[in-house]
Amino acid sequence: MAIEPDVDAFLVNLNTEIREHKLSLLDADFLAAVEAGELTRDQIEQWARVFYAATRNGRTILGTFYANSPDDPELRRELADNLYEEETGRLSGVNKCHMDVFFDLLAAFGIDEAEAASLTSPLGDYVAQGRPIAADDFYVELAAYGLSIEAPNAEFCQRIFDALSTNYDFTPQQLTWFSMHAELDADHGAEFQAHAAKAALAPDGLNRLREHTLGMSESAKLVWDGFGAWHVAAASA
Repeated sequence: MAIEPDVDAFLVNLNTEIREHKLSLLDADFLAAVEAGELTRDQIEQWARVFYAATRNGRTILGTFYANSPDDPELRRELADNLYEEETGRLSGVNKCHMDVFFDLLAAFGIDEAEAASLTSPLGDYVAQGRPIAADDFYVELAAYGLSIEAPNAEFCQRIFDALSTNYDFTPQQLTWFSMHAELDADHGAEFQAHAAKAALAPDGLNRLREHTLGMSESAKLVWDGFGAWHVAAASA
């Protein structure tokens, strides 16, 4: 008789591994520098430009998961709600696309929407996310996405909000994107824990989930660190 995997213990061990190897977006140098009050406003501006350009189309990943979802009405509603919220903000009450909320921070540096739209992403040109996901890969990829990005982003956003408010006198309005995600993403942890349990049912599911999560965590750390562009801003100042 097959032994059910201990998913909770797996997730604890996986998170421990991520943090011990400093692969989490919470290990980004930018976060540490902001909390230490070591940056200039020019450096924070450079980070904001790069981060916005790199993440403004990230919500389309949810559309890929929705299009490939199994015959599970509850899961489809969950994905549809998340995508609807990302695009419209109507469930949370912000009533605008989440990345449009980021304009509040960009405006603090005199960057308007037209200039924001022209910012070049270090990830390259926009590519539609409409790719197939094999059935045995679906929950592995969905859980990895949540564990590496959405779950730690709640803490990242709360800490950035606190540091930018305290150390640099940004207003709550300018930091709405962070306060919003600190609240919204905090509710997603249980969802992705459930997805991990379903990933465990796929062939070699937990091992593959570990590999995907480690890889995505490392990539997310680069993005949430603004690809280190704020270091360049310091060198040219």
